[in-house]
Amino acid sequence: MEKVPMQTNHFSSNGSEGAAHWAGGYQDIHSKELRVAIPVTLAGICLVGFAGNFLVFAVLINNARRGKTSMINSLILNLSVADLLLLLLSAPLRALALSSSAWTLGWFVCKSADWFLHSCLASKSFTTAVLAKACFMYVSHPSKAVQIRHRRIAGLLAAIWALALLLPSPQWLCASLQQSGPGGQLVCVCRPAGSSLQAVFAKLYPLLAYCAPLLCTFLYHCRALRRCRRRASKSHNPRSHARASRLTLLLFTSSLAFAALCAPEWLVWLWLRHAGPGQAAAPPALALLAQVLLFSLSSVQPLIFAALSEEFKEGFLALWKGLVAGQPPRASPAAAAAPPPSQHPTPAPAPAPVPDRLEKSVQVPEPDKAESPASKTANLVLTDMEQFWHDRQNTSAAAEEDPIPWEHQEGSACPQGSAKM
Repeated sequence: MEKVPMQTNHFSSNGSEGAAHWAGGYQDIHSKELRVAIPVTLAGICLVGFAGNFLVFAVLINNARRGKTSMINSLILNLSVADLLLLLLSAPLRALALSSSAWTLGWFVCKSADWFLHSCLASKSFTTAVLAKACFMYVSHPSKAVQIRHRRIAGLLAAIWALALLLPSPQWLCASLQQSGPGGQLVCVCRPAGSSLQAVFAKLYPLLAYCAPLLCTFLYHCRALRRCRRRASKSHNPRSHARASRLTLLLFTSSLAFAALCAPEWLVWLWLRHAGPGQAAAPPALALLAQVLLFSLSSVQPLIFAALSEEFKEGFLALWKGLVAGQPPRASPAAAAAPPPSQHPTPAPAPAPVPDRLEKSVQVPEPDKAESPASKTANLVLTDMEQFWHDRQNTSAAAEEDPIPWEHQEGSACPQGSAKM
């Protein structure tokens, strides 16, 4: 490990051969207040951005599970993934680097810090350009059903990330740990090798990773806006036209936020690598502001999606209702004393009004015919009537109730009325 005789407050950031500049975050901070304020600010940005991107991620996954998949939703999901990686991995490491004057995060983090940060930025830049083209295609044919091929989307996202990881790879090669100052503190610096490859990289990389994608993005958005204006008076489907206009406005606003908040970081990046000998280094205030604005982009874009997209608003509400419905409701103290609804007695149905006169035909079963199961239902007899017929068949009538008693008297004389006749 090479020892570089220099002072951290006068660290060289010229673009000459062999000159070095800070890598992994600006570490030349002498104010104790800034060493506390900036990491706290980054921590707040990380919390807000993580919550917003996680909600966007959850809404898009929920829509995909319900069959609402599209190329635009897949690309927005890729933006959220890049933002989550920045907030979970890159921002905390930058906060730790800014809080100390010496590098304490090790060799691997020093080599990969700038490379990983710019890989995520390049992925966001390429995704933004593809989003603009997809938006223009949707605006051109808003009512046309597009068949989504998941393999094509997966291949496109894989190509975006492969190019984004490969393009800033020279930053991995030039980053290294070095000793600085009389105390021999370790610092993470980027010292270009002075080769022609590094010179070409310093000129072409900003064009390929930032300028060209954003140029394509705004060209497609301008064409989409003009197409929306032309179709405003000729559209026979106002609903699809309004949806296309809202989508164009949403993605155009998101692209503007990306270009504006990333511009200071790229300005500092170019300043460090193209400043001539004897020229002043990038101001520390500009370098620190660029870091804060860069990570605040990951918190701003979810807010833009939530504010300008009706689909995301409906998705947030559906997700919230699903979470609330999945939890048991909290009972109030008054409701807790009452028994649960399942334990309340079920009120009996009101009895049907009984008519004053009930007429039924009663069939007396014949003794010589066997009663079949089918006839049991047809010959339904009330209980009182069944008892009446049972007594009539099995019990002999009393003498005083017998209307013809002489037929049951053996050897009795005829009644007096008969004799007189």
